[in-house]
Amino acid sequence: MESLPLFINKKEMVLASLVLAFLFAFSLGFQYFKYKNLTSQPLHVTNAKVLNHYEKHKSNGRAYDVFKLKSDEGYTFYTVTWKKKDIQIGSLVSVKFKTDKISFYKYLKNFFARNIFIKQKDNIKNDGISKTESYIKSQHKTQDLKQIFSALFFATHIQKITRDKIQKLGISHLVAISGFHLGMISAILYFLLGIFYRFFQDRYFPYRNIRADLAFVVFAILFYYMYLIDFYPSFLRSFMLSLFGFFLFSKNIKIISFATLLISMSFVLVLFPRLLFSISFWFSVSGVFYIFLFLKHFSNLPKYLIFILLNFWVYMMMLPIVHFVFKVFTPLQLFSPLLSMVFVVFYPLELALHVVGFGGVFDKYLLGLLNLQTTFYAITTPFWFLVFFIIASICSIFNKWLALLTLLLSTTIFFI
Repeated sequence: MESLPLFINKKEMVLASLVLAFLFAFSLGFQYFKYKNLTSQPLHVTNAKVLNHYEKHKSNGRAYDVFKLKSDEGYTFYTVTWKKKDIQIGSLVSVKFKTDKISFYKYLKNFFARNIFIKQKDNIKNDGISKTESYIKSQHKTQDLKQIFSALFFATHIQKITRDKIQKLGISHLVAISGFHLGMISAILYFLLGIFYRFFQDRYFPYRNIRADLAFVVFAILFYYMYLIDFYPSFLRSFMLSLFGFFLFSKNIKIISFATLLISMSFVLVLFPRLLFSISFWFSVSGVFYIFLFLKHFSNLPKYLIFILLNFWVYMMMLPIVHFVFKVFTPLQLFSPLLSMVFVVFYPLELALHVVGFGGVFDKYLLGLLNLQTTFYAITTPFWFLVFFIIASICSIFNKWLALLTLLLSTTIFFI
């Protein structure tokens, strides 16, 4: 049976837009209420989890500690101390800070606050996660790989030195837990659970819907995993979109459409209005848009060719957007699409190897990859070019040849 469009006519589209606009205004109003409550007093005390802690230096060489904190009231903020603090990432702290210079805009963006004191209260890492994380790390000898695999499975922090090596290869999106990983975890769970389900279904409940039952179990496991990694933002966004996508699928509504993407994006912003200022959120939306754009115009190609070309397509189309934010480029990043294809096999294989205690099998080759020498360049997308490119991308929805011209346009960023 052919999938139905999300909207039958323009009236339904306008009505849905008005409802979402109303809900977004209500959600934004609720955030403003929380903001006014926070800034009602000149000083505020809260408990917070340490998301990141690192040292920086002023131009005169004086060192200070930077903390990224997530309050138990739901907001994230930064603060600094001039005295060295031995507070670990993942710890729970009590912090008292000034609220006089916090605007509503800064509150939504993750603000900076001058603190009166910051004291460690406890380590709030889940014991099960800590033991499993230690087990994962014990299978590797170098700090680089310990950090990478801990981040890959538990969304933990990666230090700048290791993060720069990852960025050099253009694989930051592979290490940071996101929808890419959620999709692979879902596929693995669906395949493994399906084997057992079909055995019992054939004997005891042939009348049950395997897709609905497995989806319920898979989403339950994913939710528990999301809880263990403390509702990591990019994974949370992907989880909500997956739920929405499955709802549409269950109603036989076409999922791969730009109208669905727009409504899904709006739906997530209604739930999490802070994402308006999240770079990673807009990267995710852009990536999905270009996937849909490719499938709209080239879905008639053989599947193996779609798999290969899609990775290169998304990489090239994202270049102007990525380099508007990040300036670093290396020739090694040109191999990012190939590494993305390998990762589809690498991730489940490493997951299985770490379960049985052989996670370090490929360490020699991974270290060789991380330590490759290359030349660094600064590539910056001018704002005018970004606007022009986005407009061309949207217009490409309606014409395949324009989409190919837009792909060609994205390569000009190397010359600009």
